[in-house]
This record gives sequence, structure tokens and C-alpha cells, in this order.
Amino acid sequence: MLITLIRVSILYCVVMLAIRLMGKRQVGELQPTELVVTILLSELVAIPIQDNSLPMATSLISAAVLVAFEILNSIFAVGSNKFRTLTQGHSILVVREGKPDLRQLKNLRISMDDLMEALRQKDIFDINDVDYCFVETTGKISALPKPPRRNLTAGDLQLPVEANNIPFVMVYDGERVTRNYHEVAMTNGRLDCILKDQKTPQAKVMLLTVTKQGEVFCLRKENV
Repeated sequence: MLITLIRVSILYCVVMLAIRLMGKRQVGELQPTELVVTILLSELVAIPIQDNSLPMATSLISAAVLVAFEILNSIFAVGSNKFRTLTQGHSILVVREGKPDLRQLKNLRISMDDLMEALRQKDIFDINDVDYCFVETTGKISALPKPPRRNLTAGDLQLPVEANNIPFVMVYDGERVTRNYHEVAMTNGRLDCILKDQKTPQAKVMLLTVTKQGEVFCLRKENV
């Protein structure tokens, strides 16, 4: 039992490291090559977990090779458009000005029911309301409604818009998040002054954010 626990713990750490090395997109939007690597990784780690008599080294080496292939594939894809198209494909226009491209849908093996279901998930219930619709390389649908069906923006109404007032975390759970300092021109000295103004020692701060305009939000641990 103890051996199984140790093997599972090691393999779990290896898979987590592999996912991190392959990038954040691996978690959210899988390209075809990423999906293949993910499936193979799950199979590789399952074998030594199910049979303790098998050496872990074989699975670990195989996993390392798969991750290396995926990293190399990503590097080549960034540097070569032809290679990226070969391995990942490209976005395909399936609806133009409310008219579906039946030939492209047939090539993609997507039925009208599948297309309408995907559009409904984007709150579009009438295909005539679609200006353009693409099937992305991840298999997801991107749709642009026709102008009369689009949401109004401040630009449409010619309204003045203030700059984004995005808060950046400076302190979390009593620790300074120095990687965000450059976003708001923060320094340790300035942060010390902010904490002094908030009358809260750093160890007592659960969350402290600062915007580029200097707005401060501070949440104490006792308020959580």
C-alpha cells in the first residue's frame, strides 16, 4: 500500500510538471497535438500505478520524451506558419452573412444541428443574425453577430471612456507579490507607506490591491 502511495505521488508530480512545461493553453484549449500528448500521458502514468511490479523509469522516460516533442512542436509552430498549419490546422469560415457554407460543414463533419447548438451557447438563436462564424483549430465556434444584433459600446454612442482601472495584487495572505510591482510602479518603500496609511501590518493583510490611478483596497484577515 505504501509503495502504491509513493508511486502515485511521484507520477502525480511528474504529470503536473509536464502540464506546466507545455504551457497554460494545455489546460484550457487543447490543440490536436496537445490532446494526443495528454491522452498518452494519462495512459503512461496509469500503467505503473496499476502494476507495482513494472519499473517507473520506463514511464517517466516516455513521459519526458512526449513533453519534449510537444515543446519542440510549439517552438516550430511559432516560427513557421506552414508547420503550424500542418500540425494544428487553421480557422475555417462556416457562415458568411447568415448563409452557412454547407461544403465546409460537410468537410468538418459538422451538422446544422451541431452548428445551431454551438450558436445557441453564444446566445444566438437565429443563424440569420450571424455575420461571420468560424470553427477554430480547437473545435470551438467564434461568431460575429450582424451589426443590428451586436451589443452597443461606448464608441457607438460616442461616450467618453475612462482608462481601465485594473487592480493589481500587491499583498496576498501576508506576503508581497513583487512580480506585480512594475504594473503600478510600486516599490517596497511606497508599499510600506500604503500599509501605514491602512493602519494594518503586512502579516494581517489577506488581500491588498493597487490600481495605476493609486486606488487602494485592503482586506484584513479578520474580515475574511
